[in-house]
Amino acid sequence: MSQPQTFKIAEIVRFRLKPGVSDADYIALNGPSHSYSSALPGFISRSLSKSAEGDWTDYVVWDSMEAAKHAADGFMAQDFAPAMVGAIDESTMEMTHQQILWQPV
Repeated sequence: MSQPQTFKIAEIVRFRLKPGVSDADYIALNGPSHSYSSALPGFISRSLSKSAEGDWTDYVVWDSMEAAKHAADGFMAQDFAPAMVGAIDESTMEMTHQQILWQPV
């Protein structure tokens, strides 16, 4: 009997920063967040990008949906979370989880 196929999960968060929050300030806030995420089981990678129009994308890859959910469940309990979330214009935030169906080797 074959094992069910498991997919890596891309956690994609798009948002804009609140007025007055500089790019450098927000990037600095991400150090503790990355330390938290990268220490968790199932973490694979993370990148943070910004478009010319000011839209940010936080792209985290997990080895399973369970790992992504575990990270999300504990995120707001972290000391760094209020400042990081407080820098984001929450009315612009969209978060999705997607199965990674293809990735070059």
